[in-house]
Parts: sequence; C-alpha cells; structure tokens
Amino acid sequence: MVEFETTDPAMRGEMTITYRLADADGGTDVFAVHDGLPRGVPLADNEASWRSSLAKLAGLVESG
Repeated sequence: MVEFETTDPAMRGEMTITYRLADADGGTDVFAVHDGLPRGVPLADNEASWRSSLAKLAGLVESG
C-alpha cells in the first residue's frame, strides 16, 4: 500500500501498485497496475509519472 503525505483530501487514500514480470524475447516485460488512485491526481500526471519511473528503471537495468 502507498499513500501520499498530504493535507489535500482529494489526494488522500491508499493505493496499491502491483508489478508482474514476464520473460520476453531478449529481455523482460514489466506490467504494472495502479489501483486506488486518488481522485485528485490528474490521469495525465499519473501517466507521465509512470513513463518517467519506467524510463529510469530501464536506464538502471540497461547500464548494468
């Protein structure tokens, strides 16, 4: 479970992030599901955050 530390009631609530890894040709597929996103988080911001986080993960993995 994950929660934002905030005083904004629109940003409160427990979120669950589930990751699943699967073998793929030449690497690994990463599947991530975000459940319970607070209503105050714009979907575009959440998607941008996911893209950024996954790009950072790829950079770490690819640099060895």
